[in-house]
Amino acid sequence: MNMRYQLKEPVRQFGFSLIELMIAMVLGMGLMGGALHVFINSKQTFAFSEEMTWMQESARYAMEFVSRDVRMAGYFGCGSQSMAVTLDPSSGSNAWAYDFDKGLVGYDGDDSGFPSDFPTASVPTLASGTLPKSDAFTVLRGATEDEQFTVTGHNTSSAVISVTPNHTFSSGQILVVSDCDHAAVFQTTGGNKIKLGHNKGGSVAPGNCTKGLGLPVVCTANGTAYQYDGDAFVMEVVSHAYFVNTASNNVPSIYRQEIKGGLVAGSETEELAQGVESIQTIYGLDVNGDGAVNRYVTADNVADWTSVMSIQIHLLMRSISEVTAEPVTFRFVGNSYTPTDRFLRKEFTSTIFIRNRGV
Repeated sequence: MNMRYQLKEPVRQFGFSLIELMIAMVLGMGLMGGALHVFINSKQTFAFSEEMTWMQESARYAMEFVSRDVRMAGYFGCGSQSMAVTLDPSSGSNAWAYDFDKGLVGYDGDDSGFPSDFPTASVPTLASGTLPKSDAFTVLRGATEDEQFTVTGHNTSSAVISVTPNHTFSSGQILVVSDCDHAAVFQTTGGNKIKLGHNKGGSVAPGNCTKGLGLPVVCTANGTAYQYDGDAFVMEVVSHAYFVNTASNNVPSIYRQEIKGGLVAGSETEELAQGVESIQTIYGLDVNGDGAVNRYVTADNVADWTSVMSIQIHLLMRSISEVTAEPVTFRFVGNSYTPTDRFLRKEFTSTIFIRNRGV
């Protein structure tokens, strides 16, 4: 029997052609480009959202901090509605710190009389429009967060108030004594741990223009006498100034300067929140004495600061980093502005009413 063997042709292996490789590379590059595009967009969206969240948190903190202080503006105890300020009229550096009879005072950043005590905040470069310069405002009140001392006696002839418990005030500190008739702000001129002097003059500026603590204030040696009794108390006064300045990391921030007891040498300036590029303020006035706000005006249109019932604060917040693809137009106090940079900006507004004024 003959056996015949048939040899099979070996199977050839074929690779990818050059065209197939090029197509595969193009498809791969397209997929990689799409994935990269998604990654970049996600990163930009995350950065945008992170900056917006940070701006909101900073604005919320700044508003809450300022609101607690403003609500107490002009509070000097039961007699806050009637004030006798016996200090010598002050001028020059830090004169704002002695406006205790006003309680709240604002300063227009574009006004020529803007105090040199406050820095002039830089404004962003704009492609269109002119951004107003940042305002400043001050809050003056009794230091209610500190200890208060009950009056146990008051010798008007020798100008000495006796208090309990022992105090730690030094000569030259500015204090307020208050009962439900009126409050009187004076600079202590000596005494001991249970006594406080309020004689005319004083070794520390501004000094007292009279030893009389009654109304009306008459700047003579004796002035208008008034005796405080056991229903009165004494506490330190505090002066706060709020303004915008540039922080050490070149980010605009809101600052507060605190002067306690009128001691300018011991004043402290602290950064409250970063990202605040501008403050604009308008003030609610009671023009007919009914305790209600009749209209809102800027600081340079307020004739009597005791008639201010509220303050409306506008904060222009700015992101830490440039996160937008191109300059973004923003609105601030009713106007639109176009910057030349790529920072994100947003306006935050709050109206704060003063507790011991109005209805």
